[in-house]
Amino acid sequence: MEIPLIDNFYKNNILKELFEEDSKLKNFHNGLSIDSIGPEFLDERDINETQRKILYNVINEQYLDAGITCPSNLESIKNKGTFTVTTGHQLCVFGGPQYFIHKIISILKLAEQLKDKFQLKNFIPIFWMASEDHDFKEISELHVFNKKLSIDKEDSVEVGKISPEIFKPILNQLKEIFKNDERFKTLDSIFSNALNTKSWSAATRFWLHHIFKNENLIILDADDHRLKNIFAPVIKKEIESQFVYNSVLETNNSLKKHNFIPKINPRELNLFYLNGDLRQRIIFEKDTFTIGDKTFNKDQLIQELGNAPERFSPNVLLRPLYQENILPNLIYVGGPSEISYWAQLKNTFSMVDLNFPVLMLRDHFIWMDEKTIKKWLSFGFSIDDLSKKPELLIKLNLEKNSSENLDFNKENELLNQIQFSLLEKSNAIDVSISQSVEASVKLTKNTFDKLQKKFLQAVKRTQDHKVNQIIKISSLVHENGKLKERSESFIPNYIRHSNDYLKKLKKASNPDVRSLKVVT
Repeated sequence: MEIPLIDNFYKNNILKELFEEDSKLKNFHNGLSIDSIGPEFLDERDINETQRKILYNVINEQYLDAGITCPSNLESIKNKGTFTVTTGHQLCVFGGPQYFIHKIISILKLAEQLKDKFQLKNFIPIFWMASEDHDFKEISELHVFNKKLSIDKEDSVEVGKISPEIFKPILNQLKEIFKNDERFKTLDSIFSNALNTKSWSAATRFWLHHIFKNENLIILDADDHRLKNIFAPVIKKEIESQFVYNSVLETNNSLKKHNFIPKINPRELNLFYLNGDLRQRIIFEKDTFTIGDKTFNKDQLIQELGNAPERFSPNVLLRPLYQENILPNLIYVGGPSEISYWAQLKNTFSMVDLNFPVLMLRDHFIWMDEKTIKKWLSFGFSIDDLSKKPELLIKLNLEKNSSENLDFNKENELLNQIQFSLLEKSNAIDVSISQSVEASVKLTKNTFDKLQKKFLQAVKRTQDHKVNQIIKISSLVHENGKLKERSESFIPNYIRHSNDYLKKLKKASNPDVRSLKVVT
């Protein structure tokens, strides 16, 4: 069971337009489906043997550094004919919201589908850790059973380098919540061992690896001097000509001509500087580059890049180019906002002769047992109705099932007729009283609207139980106007379904079908 996504849940005008059959934005992407990938597409995205060996060594060392063995499929990345399917996310504490996991499920499924399509090739699902991000608040909250678990701490350092120990209070809160649930012990062990690693990047790698240990997921931290060195020519071009700003600005102007609002706007320079644990924005003004209290001219900054490329960090617009520069990547899987701003970058890729990947929307899931689905259908709703807001659902149900007639169309029509008749008479007698007629009719309509609401409230009171059930079921999908998967942790469902959790999600998964999948 599934619910179409775009029209029901997302009002993003760029996203909607991208997936239209006769889209005005066809030139803003390189395909939005696995069907866009053919043999020629693969050939264009192969990378040289030297770069493949660097990738292998970096990833393998990162796993060893976290105290775990790298999945065996990494060996194939050294060989021509191996490609990647990639997604990425902030290093949210113990996964953060459910869609963190849903992104990974999407790339696992796509890697399998590509293998079925091209059996002589290999496809590796890559999770790109946003380790260089510095938004601590964004990663430090976890919502379980509508409870917010968080740390009262402000930090502006690179999140990947944070000591895992600071997240022990959240693990302690989880232990308290699940103290009577034996099934939590496995997760507790994984998380506890993760917190004993030396950095938050290593901790995230550790617990993700153990959750997906049978799925051949490869986890990459791109904060490495060897990978930055590969990307250095693109960074140099950004310093020399600010090409990202110029190209995205041109794209955004084109979007505006089509009456679309750009998702993201470029800065004049789209780079950060890593100084110890700090990530500082490089500000470009009047041919001068400022980092904190230091200033550089163009030649000095390029020299610094040559000496230490690892100190340069791409921002949100330059990061996609970094990814596609170092990986033999075919597909990037993202959320609605990500797909929208990636579409703003196609022209930017062409300016540095980089291949643009196929963009695919991540899978969306909700969990619902058979009994709950039957109850929902018994109200006269369809599965698609789960997309509607609870207030509307309650109104629709009450209007449909109430013994009282809550259809006020006849009454509204009578009011309209009375208004028309009175205006006709006032115009014939004295035009000056037309305003008084309109004011009186408006007042009457307002009073009538209030009466309708009172009727509805009266019926609600007689059907409280049913209303509560509708709200309860609807809350499995929505929370504060957003999909529940955007806030609630994956942990309760993982514990509840144990070994079947990933199996059920993968079975339901199909990113090519842009829908909210109902997992039973």
